[in-house]
Amino acid sequence: MVLLLGWLCVLAVTVAAVLFGQTARTHPVAGSKRQLTTRARTGAAVSITGPLLAAAIGLAVAAVSGAWLAVAVGTVAAVVVTAVLGLALAP
Repeated sequence: MVLLLGWLCVLAVTVAAVLFGQTARTHPVAGSKRQLTTRARTGAAVSITGPLLAAAIGLAVAAVSGAWLAVAVGTVAAVVVTAVLGLALAP
């Protein structure tokens, strides 16, 4: 039961991070000719796809190692760090 709750927590944090990344993307202001910088584009990509990639890697590591609960805790931390990194790159 604890194992299931741990991975449901990973799923909830991942969904929240992806939704946060989609709303935190930077867009040029309407009527502005300014292009997005490479840093902003990278930040938007990291904040949207990074949490999904971190969750997938965590799931693969758990399947290979068999330490499901410990990897779930690490995966939650990795997803949060990835979301924060994306926010830092594209504020």
